[in-house]
Amino acid sequence: MAGRRIIEAYAERPIRSEQDLYDFIEALDEDEGIRVEGNLSNHIGGGFIFIGYYRGSYCINICDRMWNEKLRKYVAGERDEWYYFDTVKETYAFALKEAKHPIEAWLY
Repeated sequence: MAGRRIIEAYAERPIRSEQDLYDFIEALDEDEGIRVEGNLSNHIGGGFIFIGYYRGSYCINICDRMWNEKLRKYVAGERDEWYYFDTVKETYAFALKEAKHPIEAWLY
């Protein structure tokens, strides 16, 4: 239809176990990411842990987890921290140590 825009939202896939988290980190493409709910006392709401892969290395970004009343959901906030890793094992161990348990994570 002319003049009508269709906006498609991206789909997130829940990650249901620690083993699935490891497997998804191992299989990350550069256009994918993982969001994990954190358990960090120095970040609002426990923080979010974002895991990405770019040019042969893994990157973890930790930030505040803020409630947005207008959107009625949690969104990424401020106080970014960045960490870089060469292996899946290092990335997974760091993320697991900082994550809320049981794991609450999504592939996007």
